[in-house]
Amino acid sequence: MVDRLYLRHSTDKQTNARQLHALADILKSGAPTYEDPATSSRVYAVARAGFRRLLDEAAVGDTIRIADAARLFRSTKDVIQIREALQRRGLHLRIATGAWSGFDLAADGAPRRRSVP
Repeated sequence: MVDRLYLRHSTDKQTNARQLHALADILKSGAPTYEDPATSSRVYAVARAGFRRLLDEAAVGDTIRIADAARLFRSTKDVIQIREALQRRGLHLRIATGAWSGFDLAADGAPRRRSVP
């Protein structure tokens, strides 16, 4: 089982610095990193090139790690599409910071909070 990092920022004036800081420990471990730089949140995650590549390369049991929920999704439709894609592939999702931190979006039933992210 492998941790895989996903990074996205919306404009070419933004950077991944805050995301890299939030995921620093996992990044240091050599986890593969996938990016969608300067990609609008209006583009659903399952349609983004970097996220598609991540899904294509991930194996059952792998965990996708993101800094915060807004880097991956912004709408209910996006959450549903991502959850379905993760469940079909047997993947997990861990969010490092924010209101969704500690949840595994792909868990069976309702998302569950873990005590250790």
